[in-house]
Amino acid sequence: MGRPAKIANGVGARLAQIRKGMDRREFAESIGVNDGTLGNYERGDRSPDWSFLATLQREKNVNLNWLFTGQGEMFISPPSAEQLRESKHDLVLMPEYDVRASAGNGLIAIHQMPTSETAFERKFLRDLGGSPDHCFLMWSTGDSMLPSIPDNSLLIVDASQTTVDHGRIYVFNVGNTVLVKRANWRMDGRLELISDNTAGKYPVETFDANRVEDLAVVGRVIFVGHPP
Repeated sequence: MGRPAKIANGVGARLAQIRKGMDRREFAESIGVNDGTLGNYERGDRSPDWSFLATLQREKNVNLNWLFTGQGEMFISPPSAEQLRESKHDLVLMPEYDVRASAGNGLIAIHQMPTSETAFERKFLRDLGGSPDHCFLMWSTGDSMLPSIPDNSLLIVDASQTTVDHGRIYVFNVGNTVLVKRANWRMDGRLELISDNTAGKYPVETFDANRVEDLAVVGRVIFVGHPP
């Protein structure tokens, strides 16, 4: 129930399509990455990190919506930030935060300002159930949300969705930590933050009226950037 979307199969094959007609080593050098790393991405041995994806969009005008889903055109020419703000364009600049939501025991949120912005299609975000102007990017770390969210997954979070629904996955601020957990409402009205990885024996965080001030909802996870 309430599982966020994931990147479809075929990301590696689509990466290979981008460099069609060009040697892999040559293409890797043109975007400043190691040939072996690119090979791992194309074979599906590793998931491409966000720095690599941002470079593809910036240097090669790759449409990340196409890369993730196989839908739309392979290449786009993203508008400038000024053009986006002054026109009713179909793209929105989505900020990325240098904060990792821990699918484990929690990490301190140190950097609060976005480190970059990337253009995404509004329709893509709306189809995920998100509000395009309130979505942002961040990363997860840890294994407590396996298999729903593997370690080092790219997350799209909708900050407008702060009303906690039973069974959905949210990013929470708990004290000085940032957690990504599934919400579980108990019959007695208390809220539990639970982990999907039952084998890991992660403790359940329970919040009642006396602890509610310790909990802030950052937003709902609507997309997990990791091949299934």
